[in-house]
Amino acid sequence: MSFVLSEPAAKRLDMVRELARIRQMVERMQFLEALGDLAQLLAQDPHNAQVWMHIGFVYVRMSIWPQAMEALQAALQIEPRMPDAQRLLAMAYFCIGQRQRACELIDEAVRSKKGDSAHWMTRAYIHAHISSDPVKALAVARDWGRRFADPLTRQAKPLVVRDRSPGKRLRIGYVTADFRQHSVAFFMQPVLEHHDPQNVEVHVYSSGQPDHFTERMRGLVPFWHEVGDLTEEELLQRIRSDGIDVLVDLSGYTQGNRLGVFARRAAPVQVTWIGYLPTLGMKAMDYRLVDESIAPASHAAYYAESLFQLSCSASYVPPDYAPLCEQPPMLDNGYPTLISLNSSAKITDDMLRLWARVLNERQDARLIIMVKEQSGDAAQAHMQPRVQAAGMPLDRVSVLHQQSLNRFMETGHIADVALDTAPVSGGTTSLHALWMGLSIVCLDAERGVEACTARTLQSLGAGGIVAKNEDAYVQAALELMNDPERLQLQRLHCRAQMQASPWMDHAARVKEVEKAYRLMWLNWLDGKKSRLNAGLDLGLGPLQSGLEEDSI
Repeated sequence: MSFVLSEPAAKRLDMVRELARIRQMVERMQFLEALGDLAQLLAQDPHNAQVWMHIGFVYVRMSIWPQAMEALQAALQIEPRMPDAQRLLAMAYFCIGQRQRACELIDEAVRSKKGDSAHWMTRAYIHAHISSDPVKALAVARDWGRRFADPLTRQAKPLVVRDRSPGKRLRIGYVTADFRQHSVAFFMQPVLEHHDPQNVEVHVYSSGQPDHFTERMRGLVPFWHEVGDLTEEELLQRIRSDGIDVLVDLSGYTQGNRLGVFARRAAPVQVTWIGYLPTLGMKAMDYRLVDESIAPASHAAYYAESLFQLSCSASYVPPDYAPLCEQPPMLDNGYPTLISLNSSAKITDDMLRLWARVLNERQDARLIIMVKEQSGDAAQAHMQPRVQAAGMPLDRVSVLHQQSLNRFMETGHIADVALDTAPVSGGTTSLHALWMGLSIVCLDAERGVEACTARTLQSLGAGGIVAKNEDAYVQAALELMNDPERLQLQRLHCRAQMQASPWMDHAARVKEVEKAYRLMWLNWLDGKKSRLNAGLDLGLGPLQSGLEEDSI
């Protein structure tokens, strides 16, 4: 028996197929081509909410927020209860600093689409970066984990482990979409370079879009697997067949993550590191690698993962191109220049008002705000109204769109002092700023996502000022602008200070990480998490070695 679709049904099916094809183009970062095809679909059917939503999706991926919001609002005018558009619009609000609206919209979206993992994960991500209450951040993360990750864990097939030798050569698997020109790669390159092949066998499971940096990373790894096209079940089987002992997530909730594979228990020991600082809220993620300054043991109640303490949580390698300007530009310009280098998603309206206070106190100071938008027009459209609403002097504020890495690393030639953001602080950006010789003003905080810059400056004992409150932040910026000699000394000594720091003692960091993996492995053999600090002795003596077959 055969049947023929009605003309409306056939058109709907064609539209579904066309939108699926366009989503694949977006994943390949063919944004302009996708927009062109969507414009043709819109000409055929200007009141199609799905087409408007996909236009918004492309602009979100391009970080062009005004056009994204316009398209998504158009979709919601046509179809008010459209959770996919609500989720994307919530992310757009989050990225332009309208955080309360973002929370309200994503909460509404999950009520409408209770069975969609992406919506609940986005909710957890937004709340984790907005809420000052770590208990609330854990609760929303567990909302996602309880609904989507933990059921997969309960249903997972037993994991067969044949070699249970305590001192064996461990197989380590890194799962990431960010071994490209990305902050994660700057932290992980020295790790891959310094792993001891006598102790560990390293596998990388890469899902990202490769670039020139990917090729560099690939050359450091004996077993590199391109897995972007694999389903979660297929990747699960690949990792299990490779016999990975310790599987390391480097993405968290960020784009390209494979948390569903971890939920299905791909390896005996599973740990998250670097890519995402807040908790993931899932039972199958055993550990989080941290250091005492970012996440002390007293914060264990705020994480679903067990906190495993390192003396320093990561390594840093600067970009190849990073010309140093040894003299503060203010000495030639005759006025100081402040700069914000963090992502526009971290620049809240409260932060803009705080910077306005600094500019009003120092009437000749200039401010450059670098944002994530790809073009100057998009950057201006996003940030200029917010700058004006914050009461900033428009003639002394410049908005700069996202620059190439080489251009970014030249900003020390045009700026004197970097202004950090709150509540979410800089991470890699702050390290890049310090390598350029910039002095940084930041706010102190307790949680890792808020305290990264403060802890970095405190560990270096130099590089700027950690302010206890907003008034102190303003005074710190003024103090640095009034002391060009201090700014120049920072530039002259910045790189030696960083090279002498734990951040750039790459061999020691990797040795400590390998010891952490070994202690986690011993914990698994013992069936309890009794070792949670890399400073502990391995204590291999009492444990039995040899080949056994077991399953969990």
